Amino acid sequence: MRRRPDRKHAVAVAAVTVFALLTTAAAGIAGTTAALAPNAKDTLIVLREQIAPQMNPDGTTAGDPGMVDVFKNVYWRLVDYPTSRKGDIIVPNYKVKPMNFVPQLAQSYSKKGLTWTFKLRKGIKSCTGNELTADDIVYTFARAKSVSGGAPVAWFLANVGSIINLDPLTKGAKDPKAKELSGEVTKVDDYTVQIKQYAPNELFPRVLEIFALNIFDSKEMKKQASAKDPWSHTFANNKGTAGYGPYCVTRWNKGSEVDLGFNPNWTGKKPQFTKVVIRKVPQNANRVAAIKAGSADIATTLTPTEYDSLRSSSNVTVLGWYNNQSSYIYANYKIEPWGMPGNVKLRRAMAYAIPYQDIIKLDYKGSARVWRGVVVSTYNDYAPVLDFKTDLVKAKALMAEAGYPGGNGLEKYKSAFSLTYPAERAATLEPVANRVSTNLRAIGMPVTLNPIPQAEFADRFLSKRDLPLALVDYGAAFGPDAVYAVQLFFVSPDKGGINNGMNYSSKEMDAAFFAAINASGATRTAKIKRAQQIIARDQPAVSLYEWQSQLAVRKGLSGWLVSSDNSLGFYDMTMK
Repeated sequence: MRRRPDRKHAVAVAAVTVFALLTTAAAGIAGTTAALAPNAKDTLIVLREQIAPQMNPDGTTAGDPGMVDVFKNVYWRLVDYPTSRKGDIIVPNYKVKPMNFVPQLAQSYSKKGLTWTFKLRKGIKSCTGNELTADDIVYTFARAKSVSGGAPVAWFLANVGSIINLDPLTKGAKDPKAKELSGEVTKVDDYTVQIKQYAPNELFPRVLEIFALNIFDSKEMKKQASAKDPWSHTFANNKGTAGYGPYCVTRWNKGSEVDLGFNPNWTGKKPQFTKVVIRKVPQNANRVAAIKAGSADIATTLTPTEYDSLRSSSNVTVLGWYNNQSSYIYANYKIEPWGMPGNVKLRRAMAYAIPYQDIIKLDYKGSARVWRGVVVSTYNDYAPVLDFKTDLVKAKALMAEAGYPGGNGLEKYKSAFSLTYPAERAATLEPVANRVSTNLRAIGMPVTLNPIPQAEFADRFLSKRDLPLALVDYGAAFGPDAVYAVQLFFVSPDKGGINNGMNYSSKEMDAAFFAAINASGATRTAKIKRAQQIIARDQPAVSLYEWQSQLAVRKGLSGWLVSSDNSLGFYDMTMK
C-alpha cells in the first residue's frame, strides 16, 4: 500500500496547492482595455481576461490562467501526450498508457521495476543559451522537494506520482535534510537521468505534463539565487522565466501585457508566429468587438452566448472541443438534511429534476452535452456510471420516499437550499441556476439563489467547506485521469480529498480508491471503476453537463493545441 504518514497534516498544508492545480475559469473583471494595433504576419495578438501575475510554479498564484499560458510556451516537458489533428484543432490522447507518451526534452525513456530512465536530447538550449543536461532535471525535482515557495505545487505532483513522499511536509520543519533529494532523482551522465518511484503508480509519467514539473534551466535559476532565496522564487515571482521551450518572455508588464519571442537557440522547426502579444482586456464585450474588427487574432473566456454570436461573423471562427470542462452541483454532507441517514434519495431526486436538455440547448447553445460520469469522460479510466434524465414524476416520488412529500418538512432546512455560485460567472451560470431552481422548487425543494464573489466562493468551497449547495463550473483537474480526479474531489478530506468541498466521506469508496492507486493495467481500470460506481450510488454531487472549451480566432487561424490546463500553445498555430 502507499505510505501515508501524517496525511491529515500534509493535506492541510497542501490544500492551497490543489486549488492552484485547477483551471480558474472565473477571473476578476477589473482593469482597462489596452489599445490594439493591427498584427503583422509573424505576430499573434491574444486577448485574455487576465495576465500572468507571477511566473513561479510554486508561487501563491500558481495555476493562474495567464501564467500557464506562458509556461506552455516558454517551458518544455520531458514527455507529453500523443496528439491527433481534428480539423483546426490538435487533440491530446489522455487515455494513453504509461509507456506510450511522446518524448519532448527526453529522446527516449524506459522502465525497469520502479525506476524510470530518461535519455535526454542533445543540443537543446534555453533562451539564455544554456544546454539541457541531467542537472536541470535533478534541479527541478530538488526545487520541488524543497517546498520553499508560496504553494508546494511541484512537490504535490511528485507526491501524486509516488516520486517524493510526505517527509518534506511532515518532517521538514525539524529536519532540513527531509527537504533534500535522497535518491529519488539521480544523474547517470550528462544526458541520462533516473527517476525512482517508492510505489507503483500510473499517475507517473502523467504528472510530468503538468506545468509545475516542466524543466528549469538550472544554470539561469542558480544565477538568480541568493542566500535568502536559494531557489530563486523572487526571480520567478517578479522578473522572468528560465525554461527550454520554443519561446522566451521578451516583455512583461504586470497587469497589462506579456510578450513572447521565438527562442533564438531553438533547434526544432521555426513557428510561423515568432512574436506573441498577450494583452489583458477584462471586459468580454471589448474582446468580442476586437476579434470581430480584426484587431486581434484570439479572444478567450467568453460566454456560450458570445461564442455563438461570433459564429455568424464573416472573419471569425469559433473552435470548440470537449476537453475537461464540466459543471456540477454538490450537496454538503455536513449540513442537514443533505448528510442525514437515507438522504441519498433526496440527492437523487435533485438529479432527476435537472432540466439537462434545456440547459444544453438554450444556455449553452449546443456547446455542452449530458455527462454520464463522476469524472470527465475524456479522462483515462473514466467509467460511464450515471444515466439520469429529467423526470419530475420520479423526482417527486423520491422526495416522498426520503420523507419529504411535496417538500413538506424541508422548511426547517431553508438555509441548506441556498444555491451558491461565483458572481463573476453570472453571465453563464445565472440562466442555468434559474432553470435548476425552478425545477427543484417544482418538486418541493425551497431553493434560493446566492451569487457571491469568486474569492469568497473559493475560500468557502475549498477551505471552510461550509457551502450547503453549490453550482460549480470551474476547476478542471489538470491531471486528466480518473484516479487523480477521484483523489482530489471524492476521497475523504482526512485521507487526501483536498478539493472535497461537499465533505463526502465513505470508507468503502476510500478503500476502492487506495486499491486502485497502486494497481496497473486492467486491474487499475477495474478498481477505479468500482470507486466511481460507489460515488454514483452515493450521489454526493449531481453531474450536470460537460461543456466545450472554446476559442474565438481570426478566420484562417488553426493549430489550437488543446491541453489539460486549458492553456494556449502557440508553437503549432498557423494562419492560412
